[in-house]
This record gives sequence, C-alpha cells and structure tokens, in this order.
Amino acid sequence: MFRELFGSVDLLPAGRLGYASGVPDSVELAFADCVLKLDAHQLFRRGIEVPLEPKVFTLLEVLIQRRPAVVTYIELDELLWPNVYVARSSLARIVSELRTVLGDSPTDSQIIRTVYKTGYAFAATVTIPGGTSAAGDTRATAVTFSLRWNQQRLALLDGPNIAGRDADCEVIVDASTVSRRHARFTVAEGVATVEDLGSTNGTYVNDVAIKELTRLNHGDAVKLGRALLEFRATEPAGPTEMVTRAPG
Repeated sequence: MFRELFGSVDLLPAGRLGYASGVPDSVELAFADCVLKLDAHQLFRRGIEVPLEPKVFTLLEVLIQRRPAVVTYIELDELLWPNVYVARSSLARIVSELRTVLGDSPTDSQIIRTVYKTGYAFAATVTIPGGTSAAGDTRATAVTFSLRWNQQRLALLDGPNIAGRDADCEVIVDASTVSRRHARFTVAEGVATVEDLGSTNGTYVNDVAIKELTRLNHGDAVKLGRALLEFRATEPAGPTEMVTRAPG
C-alpha cells in the first residue's frame, strides 16, 4: 500500500534513501551550526561529532533530502518502522531526540518544522561548505524575495519568516483581519513558499485558500485575511554596459 501511494520513494539497502534530491551522498551539508556527512553517517555540531541513533539519523536524512517539502506522518512511519504498526508517540519521540541534538525547539522551530496534523519539514537553509547552495547552483541565493503591502517593501530573508500582527514577527502586517502569527513564508535555495498557521481568516494565493505549503511565483497576490500583499522575486542587476564613443 505504501509503495502504491508514494511510488517516488525507494527504500534502498543499508538504509539509504532514494529521493531525487540532486545532492550526492558524498557532499557535506551545512545548516545552522551543524555539518552533516551523508555517506559517513556523521553529524557535527560546532565542530564536535554528535552520535545519532540509526532511526534519528534516518529521520534527519529524509527530511533534509526532501526539503522544503513536508514529509507526512504515514511516510515517516513506513520509513522508520516498515510493516510495523507503532503509536504516533514513537515518531514524536524520535523527532524530539533529533531536535534536542540540533538545538532546535518545538515552540520556535528553526530547523525541524511541525506541519499541523500532517508531518514534518526541514526549514533551515542548507549550503555546501565553500559558499554554494546544496543544489550546487551558486545562483540560488542571487534572487531576493519581498512582499509589497501598503506601499511598504517587506523583505523575506533566508529561512522561515513569520508574518502577522505580533511585534515579534519577521514580517509585520498590522491589519485587523490578520492574526498575530498568521502565516509562514520560507525562503530556501532560491524558492519561496507560504503556509497558513491556523489563522482566523485564512491565507490565499491568487484568491485560492491554501491548506498546505504553497510555492510562490513573482507577481502572486497573497492575502492574509483581507490584507493584500504582492509577492516579488527580484533578479540582481547585471553589470553596467560601457558606451564607447566614436572618435570624432
């Protein structure tokens, strides 16, 4: 049943995960204050190796390979405990252990994000030590993202950006129909997404109410309640062309 539902997932020998992430197993992946070596099954935090139980490592591996997509509870249960029924608390325990190792928090998650009643997603920005993105494309960080609201430009930074009326939000939209923590805009590897955080009045992209993580494109109209924002993706300006004057 699992393979019929999720045919893109291939469970490989020795626990290797066959996700088409475009990231070779030999590459070192850096995020927050950690470095992950997939082929060696090693995680380093602040330069010190941190031992991980096999299921905890597998969880980290699949989340980072599938980023920024959400990996559902059903997928994770089948990957961690194939053909065995386990209580939901078992997965919650593994996630809690991983968050503790990474220095993450369920109340203010910067790395492992909980998607309500759905699953988990990897939220931190991932790079290859040396300055390139994890996809190997140095142009991925060249595009800048922002929102236009009420004649204001609201910048979206790499990683999660909480939008709402609360003063602690990265993107403050002070409108009466906007919840205190209304939506999360996430920028990762040159892609911007938005998801509703259980707001009172909902989040809409091009007048369609969103129920899950939604990718944004330049010019999209995003509504938080009745507050209308325009999403913008800006390419860096090219070099100035030199004008040569004819002798005269």
